[in-house]
Amino acid sequence: MSFFLAKRILLFSSSSSPFHRHHFHQLLLLTPLLRHSLSTQSKELPFIAQYLISSFAFSPARALKCSAYSSLRAIKSSERPESVVAFLKDTGLSHDQIQDVVSFHPRILTYNVEKTLKPKMSELMGAGFSGELLVHLIRYNPTALVLKATLLRLLFWIDFVGNNDEVLLKIIKMNPLLLTLDIDNQIGKRCTTKNLDSLRQILELIEEMGIERGSRMFLWGLKAIGGYSNDKIKRKVEFFLVTYGWSEEEVHAAFRKYPALLTFSANKVKSNMDFLMKKAGFGSRSIALQPRLFGCSVERVLVPRYTVLSTLQANGLKKMCSLLAACVISESNFLQKYVVPYEKEVPGVGEAYAASRGGKVPV
Repeated sequence: MSFFLAKRILLFSSSSSPFHRHHFHQLLLLTPLLRHSLSTQSKELPFIAQYLISSFAFSPARALKCSAYSSLRAIKSSERPESVVAFLKDTGLSHDQIQDVVSFHPRILTYNVEKTLKPKMSELMGAGFSGELLVHLIRYNPTALVLKATLLRLLFWIDFVGNNDEVLLKIIKMNPLLLTLDIDNQIGKRCTTKNLDSLRQILELIEEMGIERGSRMFLWGLKAIGGYSNDKIKRKVEFFLVTYGWSEEEVHAAFRKYPALLTFSANKVKSNMDFLMKKAGFGSRSIALQPRLFGCSVERVLVPRYTVLSTLQANGLKKMCSLLAACVISESNFLQKYVVPYEKEVPGVGEAYAASRGGKVPV
């Protein structure tokens, strides 16, 4: 039986609970064959898997999966992991917080404290991260201690949230992979190469449209329109006001639900609006309440799925079908929900769907 399993049993046996004592004595009465089986199974687990199970309550399945990483599998003793745990404790993290860190990023246990973790910690502290801010930063995103360019990314997000530590921690907690983003390529190269005044104008515009800075949707808003100038965004808003009679608040509300709305070309918007208003019978302002419909292809999604819904309604099989609900689900889910169950009652529904997609129905 492994050291870690033995440790667990000893802790179990020392419990004052009668329930625990009863089951401990049952353990002692296990048949030799079963005890041998347990011992053999634990010996087959890599050392790091046993360590994760014993020290951080990982499930055997997850511990085994983690041990597939070569860096973790190479660990043959507790010396390196224990040095990392001691370092995190010295930094101010509690046991539960360290458990969160290891659960989020198990490979942190493989890093050299002197060569990797301490230098990165010194860099963060030198930039003003300390106390609870530093503790929670590491807890919510331990990759801050190992990634290259961590400080540069943090400084970008600090400016992004207006030097508000509380909001910074909030968005890091809500978006655990935030510090892994390549800001140039994933937030928008034009956004990061603008001067800070232009960037602040974009952030203020997103806030003016009703998305709270620091919220998850704020990041989607930045990602959507961060590469545009203020003037271009205002022209896109104006397009909906003039062409479709939306109010400014209706445009803002639609943007809050679906920031990508302001990234579509006038031709794309016109194509979707023409179908929804002329064929599907939507009013312009009712479409404003369902902006995700603009993200659907007219040919591949809107037309074929509307065809199916219309056929089912005409045969009295579906009432008050939501086109939006039918259009945002996957192809397989749509077929299972709206096509397959009705092929007997409406023999032509499958063929109608296939025809509206040019004769092809993805499986």
